[in-house]
Amino acid sequence: MGLNVTFAKLPDNELHGPGNHTPSNTSDGPGKNTTINNEFDTVVLPGLYLVIFVASILLNGLAVWIFFHIRNKTSFIFYLKNIVVADLIMTLTFPFRIVHDAGFGPWDFKFILCRYTSVLFYANMYTSIVFLGLISIDRYLKVVKPFGDSRMYSITFTKILSIGVWVLMAILSLPNIILTNGQPTRENIHECMKLKSPLGVKWHKAIIYINSCLFVVVLAMLIGCYIAISRYIHKSSRQFVSQSSRKRRHNQSIRVVVAVFFTCFLPYHLCRIPFTFSHLDRLLDESAHEILYYCKEMTLFLSACNVCLDPIIYFFMCRSFSRRLFKKSNMRTRSESIRSLQSVRRSEVRIYYDYTDV
Repeated sequence: MGLNVTFAKLPDNELHGPGNHTPSNTSDGPGKNTTINNEFDTVVLPGLYLVIFVASILLNGLAVWIFFHIRNKTSFIFYLKNIVVADLIMTLTFPFRIVHDAGFGPWDFKFILCRYTSVLFYANMYTSIVFLGLISIDRYLKVVKPFGDSRMYSITFTKILSIGVWVLMAILSLPNIILTNGQPTRENIHECMKLKSPLGVKWHKAIIYINSCLFVVVLAMLIGCYIAISRYIHKSSRQFVSQSSRKRRHNQSIRVVVAVFFTCFLPYHLCRIPFTFSHLDRLLDESAHEILYYCKEMTLFLSACNVCLDPIIYFFMCRSFSRRLFKKSNMRTRSESIRSLQSVRRSEVRIYYDYTDV
């Protein structure tokens, strides 16, 4: 059936365009309805992406400004700065999707999405995923093995590792740009796979599996680190009460990372399972394909919301970030307020005794 073919091609396009749906005015023959709802693609999705675009520009713009005033004292701060960069690049791809989905661009505008902006979207999404995994390892090493190999805790090692992540993602992504070299026509512009060379199609399918494996590895790392940190803190809190509060903060920080990771990325990758394994995809009927399409688009939007949730990680996990934010906004942290209140009370006591002595 024509509809099955349309939705069966969604997984091949998913890494090459967040907006890779077929036109809503296409039909599959007599008695066939349109494959997707026109209002969902041209009104709902552009509106949602516009909201997170504005929110991300404000939040990550503030994060850039704050991190600009924070030195790279620890590997943790340096990883957070890399996530800010990835989120900003990912955010800058949203306007292209908004323009395309709303129907404001020229007929061949999707070629830009297929070749450039969609590649950047997914590349930076998985870059953020990798750095979240590195943050979980960093928290694990700082809590469970604080006296390990000093080279792994150095800023130099962190910088080299971060550069390696960016280089790896560039190596995986550039072929998708180079091999999307077909001449766009009104017949092939609606499917990114038709704009690829035969080698580009093979490379694209390989990248789908590579990114899926990458997600599973990071997911396992996050869960493993969280369990290991929780167990270690539970054991050490019985013996060293004075150190338990600091280590509990590390446990809370990794908990925030796990929560953001599960909220943004897990639903999308679960929804993608029927598409990744084509034999499962062929067993589904037309209505199931349409439901999966809507699920895929909404979970992809949830993944895009990561650019707005990452600043929550900066605030709750990075004390330097929150202090700088409170300082610039003329606000005080809770500890600073307590210290200020204590000093006021001490001064009041001194004044009272001075008065009574007189």
